[in-house]
Amino acid sequence: MRRCTAFFLAITLVSACARNRYTQAPTVPGDDPSFSAPERVVFPGLESDPPEALKVLPGDVVQLTTVSAKEQVYKGLIVDAMGQLHVPLAGDIQVGGMTLTQAEKAVETGLRRYDRFARANLVITKLGGHTAAVVGAASSPGRFEAVPGMRLADLFAEAGGIKEARSNEVPTLLGSLDLTRLVRDGETVPVSMRLARQGDPKHNIRVHPGDQLYIPPITDQLIMVLGAVRTPQPVGYRPGIRLTGVLARVGGLLPGRGDRKDIRVVRGSLREPQIYTTNLKALMSGKATDVELVPGDIVYVTNTWYATTADVLNALSPILSLANSVAILGVAGAISGN
Repeated sequence: MRRCTAFFLAITLVSACARNRYTQAPTVPGDDPSFSAPERVVFPGLESDPPEALKVLPGDVVQLTTVSAKEQVYKGLIVDAMGQLHVPLAGDIQVGGMTLTQAEKAVETGLRRYDRFARANLVITKLGGHTAAVVGAASSPGRFEAVPGMRLADLFAEAGGIKEARSNEVPTLLGSLDLTRLVRDGETVPVSMRLARQGDPKHNIRVHPGDQLYIPPITDQLIMVLGAVRTPQPVGYRPGIRLTGVLARVGGLLPGRGDRKDIRVVRGSLREPQIYTTNLKALMSGKATDVELVPGDIVYVTNTWYATTADVLNALSPILSLANSVAILGVAGAISGN
């Protein structure tokens, strides 16, 4: 009997010593002097965003009315990819990029080779060339009609915002709002989507035909929750998210298996990760504070009270390579059951 007691006491001491090798997870990441958060890019927005005249663009459908000795109406004429409009008698007339007034004069010039009194009137009946694209992790990505006066927040709303997945009826965003970028003529426009949604005029700018709004997937904005939890899976990061909130999103610990006294947080470079430990039991009893997480953290709930770091890293190894690849999107997509 004494031998059994001594044996269990020895194991308990070894376990306690093993845990003590790891730094307690800081309440706030900045409490650890070795932590350096990635710098956030702050866009100044546009000081000037003047409206532009409506122009005829490739893909537009127009109605042409010619007036001379008699009036002729031509419906459904398409401006081709070269910006040309095929006008009966006059042939192909270059109108792409012109205002309606300029395009009418170009058509009249072409017609007056045959009728010097001809006048032309153009009306755009379908803004087929006036489109902007939303790509990436949007609810409904695609091309949308960029009507005059449309603003960035309108385009974002047309695409349904950021795609969501549901885990245990808790919505998780699969795209990053802060990393969303507006690309125009091959260059990034220095505006913030978050501020645009708030109506900031420097950021909620007018949408131009050809604009592309890219909503990046949250590949690097995930917190991986693994180990002895009900539903091991990635959880979308949001500012201020804490350990208890993340564990709640995955359904909590497995009864009888998850060690509430030894939950590991793996942070930083996967080549040289910083491994913290935290005691959920002490936290729930008010003897410890909740832990704020950062993007890229891996929360690992150990299976048993005697788990070592080698056990944890061995269990994580199949996931670590996954976390650095686009395959994580497949995992994130699985949250919604797609």
